Amino acid sequence: MVFNSFEPVNFLFSHNSFLLITIFLLFIGLSIGSFLNVVIFRLPVKLSIIYPPSKCPDCGSKIKFYDNIPVLSYIILSGKCRKCGHKISPVYPVVELLTAIIFYSLFIKYFYNAYFFYKINILNIDYFKDYLWAQLDYFIAYSIFVFLLIPVAFIDLFHQIIPDILNVLTIILGFVLNILLLHKSFLFPLYGFLGAGLFFYFIAFFYEIIKKKEGLGGGDIKLIAGIGSFIGLPGAVFAIFAGSVFALAGFFIAFVFFNSYSNKKIPFGPFLSLAAVLYAFYGRNLLNLYIGLIKK
Repeated sequence: MVFNSFEPVNFLFSHNSFLLITIFLLFIGLSIGSFLNVVIFRLPVKLSIIYPPSKCPDCGSKIKFYDNIPVLSYIILSGKCRKCGHKISPVYPVVELLTAIIFYSLFIKYFYNAYFFYKINILNIDYFKDYLWAQLDYFIAYSIFVFLLIPVAFIDLFHQIIPDILNVLTIILGFVLNILLLHKSFLFPLYGFLGAGLFFYFIAFFYEIIKKKEGLGGGDIKLIAGIGSFIGLPGAVFAIFAGSVFALAGFFIAFVFFNSYSNKKIPFGPFLSLAAVLYAFYGRNLLNLYIGLIKK
């Protein structure tokens, strides 16, 4: 068969290609989730995330590569170490699945129309080139954003700390990706960084003066500054208020149904992260809805 130069573009935006890309992205998402597990469990205790290889936390035996397949190995081994039978935390498959689902959902958000609405092919590809590149840029930027927030949320949930390295990376990448990849003005991440960060800083400052105790940790202040640098000031404002609502709901559920957190500090990082991810998906729609409600 003579090679047809039209075929690659037509195949790329075909339903068969969509299925292959779906499988590929889910596999990549699970693999990244497996790495994020390493970050979640090692970073708070100041262990290298590169070396040594994964091992059982109970007997110390190295986990073989065939026992380290995301989600699948956990199911096959019934959540236990092959050697000693020690129960492995269900957090591992949860993080892997969560990462894969959000990663793939971002792909759907930015490329669904390209596959199922616009019917892109070799005849109209030039018309859609700028659109496709822009969608790819946003997909990459917000995927990185999510990959940073997932370990932040789980580490804060388990340890009530947010490692500085994650916050600093979020702040730096928020500026870099917005300016260099998304081609936004320097002011977009700057306003988000300063506005959200200073807002939390002054809340923490005055709360400590009035109550004589810490209300917001330094990690939360840096986190919201990083979120602001990624999704701008409107996104940071949304994350603050939505995160507060989520935190109150989480406290209520934990207190009423589990009789928990009555005398404990509530980690705010998971709720801020949840709100920021929600904004990454539906931010503009949520803001428009809110503005519409105010005008009524």
